[in-house]
Amino acid sequence: MANQIWNGGGMCNINFIPQPIFEVKTIIDVTNSGFQAAMEGPVKKLIKKVKHKIGNPIGIYVVYTSGNDFAVSSGSTSPIGAGGVIIEDFRIKDGIPEFTLFGSIALSNRALNAPFTFAHEAGHVLLTELDKQPFNNIFKFNAIDPTGPFINPVTGNSDTAHSNLVGNLMAPILPNITPTIDPLQLQKARMSRIFQNATITW
Repeated sequence: MANQIWNGGGMCNINFIPQPIFEVKTIIDVTNSGFQAAMEGPVKKLIKKVKHKIGNPIGIYVVYTSGNDFAVSSGSTSPIGAGGVIIEDFRIKDGIPEFTLFGSIALSNRALNAPFTFAHEAGHVLLTELDKQPFNNIFKFNAIDPTGPFINPVTGNSDTAHSNLVGNLMAPILPNITPTIDPLQLQKARMSRIFQNATITW
């Protein structure tokens, strides 16, 4: 389904090719962990361990976790998946950032019964970009959806990582039917650094 969506009828030609599954003894229970804490902690640690073991191939690494949902603060919807990037070997050469980028996704038990979750989280990986302006000499990477930001109709809060288009793959809550994807999203995803060589120059 991810290939069907991201290939965009042949316009984008993004295809996800499954790789071998590695079974590990490590269990990551996300029930008591927010998605940010999980992604920056045990998920990132496990991915780095596995990818170094297999020679650091560029790609999107997926971790299947324990627990139905990621923990959230009261009043929020419980996420069932999370997507982001792992940056390694970041350095400034002649004033230009250089780095190696890997995709990282964590899926809860409930995500396995939600057919579009992987495609959505892969979108967060593909739409992540380097902020051109460092803050206190620190460069940040952010998932910026070109059809966003999503504006919460209740709170008015703005979310740049999600689409504001109804029924879109990158909307905060996925539709029950096959979601749509916008040409702007396909164009940006096609330029993702995940498709470049091991050492990425921006």
